[in-house]
Amino acid sequence: MRVLVVEDETLVLFTLEAELTRAGFEVVMASDPAGARARLDEEGADLSGLVVDLNLSAEETGFDVSRHARTVNPDVTVIYISGNDPSQWADQGVKDSVFFAKPVLSAEVAKALQSRIG
Repeated sequence: MRVLVVEDETLVLFTLEAELTRAGFEVVMASDPAGARARLDEEGADLSGLVVDLNLSAEETGFDVSRHARTVNPDVTVIYISGNDPSQWADQGVKDSVFFAKPVLSAEVAKALQSRIG
C-alpha cells in the first residue's frame, strides 16, 4: 500500500513517514503543493492513501491537493492534518475524508489508513 504524505513541517513529515513505514506502508513524500502535484501526476494512480496538511502555502491548501489527487485517483483515501480546529474545515474536505488536529499521533494516522484501505 503506497501513501503520499504532504507536510511542510520537516519534523512532522519524517515522523509520519517513519510511523507509516513501520505500519507497512510504502511512503512517498512532498513538502509543498507543487511537489505533491508532481508526485500525484507521476504515480497518483498507484496510491492507496494521501495524508495532507491543510496549511501548505498561501496559494494552495491541502484541500486543493486532495481535489487534484481525486481527479488522478478517485478512490484514494484522504486524511487531513491541521494545527487549526478541524471542525472549521470539515465541510470543505473531499468525500469520505478524515481530519486530525495537530499535534497528531502518527500511530493514529496509520490506524486510520489501515482501517480505510484494508
